[in-house]
Amino acid sequence: MNAKICILTTVSASIKAFYKGQLEALKQAGFDITVICADDGELNNQLPENVKFYPVPFSRMISPLSDIKAILKLIHLFRKERFDIVQYSTPKASLLSAIAAFLAKVPIRVYILWGLYYTGQTGFKYKLFKFFEKNICSISTNIIPISHEMVEFALGESLGTKEKYEVMLNGSACGVDLGLFNPEKWKPFRNQIRDQYHIPENATVIGTVARLTGDKGINELVQAFDVLSNEIPRIYLLLIGEEEEKNKLDSDTVSIIKRNNRIRCAGWQDNPLPYYSAMDIFCLPTYREGFGEVNLEAQAMELPVISTNTIGPRESVEDGITGFLVKSQSSKAQLEPLRKLICQPELRIKMGKAGRQRVVNKFDRKEMIKAIVEHRKKLLETR
Repeated sequence: MNAKICILTTVSASIKAFYKGQLEALKQAGFDITVICADDGELNNQLPENVKFYPVPFSRMISPLSDIKAILKLIHLFRKERFDIVQYSTPKASLLSAIAAFLAKVPIRVYILWGLYYTGQTGFKYKLFKFFEKNICSISTNIIPISHEMVEFALGESLGTKEKYEVMLNGSACGVDLGLFNPEKWKPFRNQIRDQYHIPENATVIGTVARLTGDKGINELVQAFDVLSNEIPRIYLLLIGEEEEKNKLDSDTVSIIKRNNRIRCAGWQDNPLPYYSAMDIFCLPTYREGFGEVNLEAQAMELPVISTNTIGPRESVEDGITGFLVKSQSSKAQLEPLRKLICQPELRIKMGKAGRQRVVNKFDRKEMIKAIVEHRKKLLETR
């Protein structure tokens, strides 16, 4: 009988973004795979053949009644299916799945640690979400953080014990598909996207691909751009992403977006690649990040990257070589590196090429998937 693995995330977008190729490789290695997340009406038809899908309506908001119902549903499913491995990521799915898998006595409970949500909170929320995090780490048998620095930070925060931790290769959630993220392949879309959003061919475009929330640093990015757009002509800001129920943008930010006629909002895009091709500079001024997968994607597309000097981005961007790392939660900190990259196109090209080479050398998705499959097989052998 094949080993059975269940993979859980809060929303389907995480499966689509981070499990491409991985599900197929696990299946080829002999695993029976089940995927659980909130249903979007599309995912079930996009999964590889014979991968089971069970929709569970996880909510990113705190909702005790629906959360208890979800835990009970998961316990029933875990006991019925008798999974060998249950692995979970994203805050809400991880909390509920870890509790359910522990109570259902699943032998291998793997926490894919993409980030620490509580570090971006204050007051009661900080204490509450840190308590949740400690419990997830305590009842998980294995913890797979996506950056090396996160291991030391998590241990310093008393999140689990050292023997539970293991990072896959050089980190990241899944590496980068270098065949897909190829700037030459998408170059024809550069002017097409610019035409669509009324951006001149000779403009310099600063872009981001992220949830349009406060903790992604969008308030600071918009504020910094607003200052620069008054100084420098022919610069545009292209925002790829959408707002969410929680952590909405400041009202001042929303006003700037509406007022500034050089800011373009493209909403959520299932395929951001044509939009990367329309950019000249990529910016992710996040408050917290497990790693910064979009930083890797942007570098693979030969874009210089400005991100924050925090856990995760410090490993996804090589400061001064493939981009710049700046102070978090500061619009002023972004101004000088943005000015430098806007005014020095040769520096943009140099950093972009260095970024592409770094991703090729260290973050090839094929190598990452091999490591993940071997790791899961090793867990079965040593349980």
